[in-house]
Amino acid sequence: MIIVLILFLNFCGLHAQISPNISLGSNFTAGSNDSLRSSSGDFAFGFYPLQNGLYLVGIWFDRIPEQTLVWSANQNHPAEKGSSIQLTNAGALVLTYGNGSTLQIYNESAASLGTMQNDGNFVLIESSSSRVLWQSFSSSTDTLLPGQALVKGQKLYSKVNGSSNYSTGNFWLDMQSDGNLVLSAYHFSDPGYWTTQTFADNVSLIFDRNASMYLVNGTMDVFPPITKNISSQVEDYYHRATVEYHGNFQQYIYHKRNGGGWKRVWRAVNDPCFVTSICGINGMCTSSDNETVSCSCLPGYIPLDPSDVSKGCYQENVVNYCTDPSMRNFSLMVIKDADFSPDNYDGDLGQVRDVNEEGCKKAVMDDCYTWAASWVNSSCFKKRMPLLKASKSASSKGKVAFIKVPNKKKSEPSPPMKRKNFDTRLLLVIGLTISASLAFLFGVFALFYHILKRKQSPNAKTIGINFREFTFQELREATNGFSKVLGRGASGRVYSGSLTSDDAKIDIAVKELTKTTDKSEKEFRTELKVIGRTHHRNLVRLLGFCVENDQPLLVYELMPNGTLSHFLFGVMLLEIICGRRHIESNRVEEESDKDDLLLSNWVLSCVVSGKLEMVVGHEPEVLSDFKRFERMALVGLWCINSDPILRPSMKKVTQMLEGTMEVGIPPQVYDYVSNN
Repeated sequence: MIIVLILFLNFCGLHAQISPNISLGSNFTAGSNDSLRSSSGDFAFGFYPLQNGLYLVGIWFDRIPEQTLVWSANQNHPAEKGSSIQLTNAGALVLTYGNGSTLQIYNESAASLGTMQNDGNFVLIESSSSRVLWQSFSSSTDTLLPGQALVKGQKLYSKVNGSSNYSTGNFWLDMQSDGNLVLSAYHFSDPGYWTTQTFADNVSLIFDRNASMYLVNGTMDVFPPITKNISSQVEDYYHRATVEYHGNFQQYIYHKRNGGGWKRVWRAVNDPCFVTSICGINGMCTSSDNETVSCSCLPGYIPLDPSDVSKGCYQENVVNYCTDPSMRNFSLMVIKDADFSPDNYDGDLGQVRDVNEEGCKKAVMDDCYTWAASWVNSSCFKKRMPLLKASKSASSKGKVAFIKVPNKKKSEPSPPMKRKNFDTRLLLVIGLTISASLAFLFGVFALFYHILKRKQSPNAKTIGINFREFTFQELREATNGFSKVLGRGASGRVYSGSLTSDDAKIDIAVKELTKTTDKSEKEFRTELKVIGRTHHRNLVRLLGFCVENDQPLLVYELMPNGTLSHFLFGVMLLEIICGRRHIESNRVEEESDKDDLLLSNWVLSCVVSGKLEMVVGHEPEVLSDFKRFERMALVGLWCINSDPILRPSMKKVTQMLEGTMEVGIPPQVYDYVSNN
């Protein structure tokens, strides 16, 4: 009886799989509690259940109550119950979702066997040569285990949060090609809030089996250790090093026999508020003990999500300081013992040295592009939006932060009514005079309307939008005979010129459409209707049109600083990656008021809602390389920003597309949230 009980307990402890191996044709099903355990029982591979009823294909510590996840194949696209993972007869490792779509985890040389090793590494092997074809250690998610390395070009990504959402978060640990190990907020052009400053060739981060972390270059030269002597009895503990959801890289130990939970033994950043955007855009991080963090919005800002302030904040009353930089529209708030750290993002506007607190205030007030500043050690660090590193913590003691805050608009009270005694005869005279005047004006108006109606262009009437209709001769003179070509689009050329309006000179761009056919006329009217309906949101400002000589022309305000090409590139990039035109006739004919009238607005709304995959209809091929698609979409939005100053140079665009420079959140995301 005792022997039977022991066998029963051993069977329950090993779940459904006793062997650490998975053979060809074998599979696991989500919801069945099947898993593949290492021979030591410390680790398991299979479907990891989430709180929302979905599953991740992952590896976890299996002997501890927490069952901490250390690797996942589908963290951004969890699987539903009934999904399966299989090592196919062809030697591929494939996740099949309940709807029939698949994720190829491995699909190269034919594997013969899968093994869950005692060190937490799941490997696929070619059995005849015992060659490892693929291993989870080479495709890390957020955690390193002893015996694992992070080589040049590899990254660890944080999770969205520490308990329920395991999808990719806002931070990464990057083993850069220059040999520098960097923690940064990768959604922004963040140079890093923690770095090893180790510049060499072929550097790798090693987490050795003694639980020490250090960097080694291509010639096996060892840099000073990052961590060492973590515990005297290494084998008595479980070990892991994780990029946490709050952006810190931390090392933990867990006593195998005594339990007690994970104990942190090292962290990269001691001040949690030093992590870039830990409280989101325009959020303020407060930490009194360098352990716990609370987030709030900066003065003049309100939360993007009231239920989670750490997602960031947006401006309550939007003011363009450069359009009207007078003090009437804003105040300068002073925050003592606070800081906007100077080394984050590409948002610093310079440093004013040897200046007192009042001088720093003046520097902020005198520069319309400066939204905030920090006064630190007699230096004034000027900032523009967005603000990613506002903090009140031990490290900000004695520092002073300044921020421009728009004044709330107050409705002016109506003047009090004054009682007056009017003479009845005077009222009668005034009434008759007004009546006669109105009758005369009405007659003039009726005559003018009749004449205007006879002369009105049929195109302007049918379009029904209040844009100016230019004559062909006006545009010929404005463009000097259409002599300067700015560029060529799919439907025609774009010319530059200038017009005079109210004694002011306006630079224009004249877009030529193809000679009028039913199709081109439809395209022309469509573009006018869409731009009119969207109230010029995120577009070049349209001044008017011309339809003479069967040659439709659109007249735009020419953007300064040569950024029209950047705008057009952004539109083209979005069209290419999304597989549709910026403006589509069928959507206008449906009289839709949705954001998908314009491709740029649709992409923007999907970015804001966190559902960018909707743009491509959840296309599996795109989802398999979703990070690249997301990067290209964000670059496109940066290029079409309504403020030319904020559009990146083409050099930066190239770097962002290549992945050598990270792409920040475009400013119009926050404009969209505040306007909707």
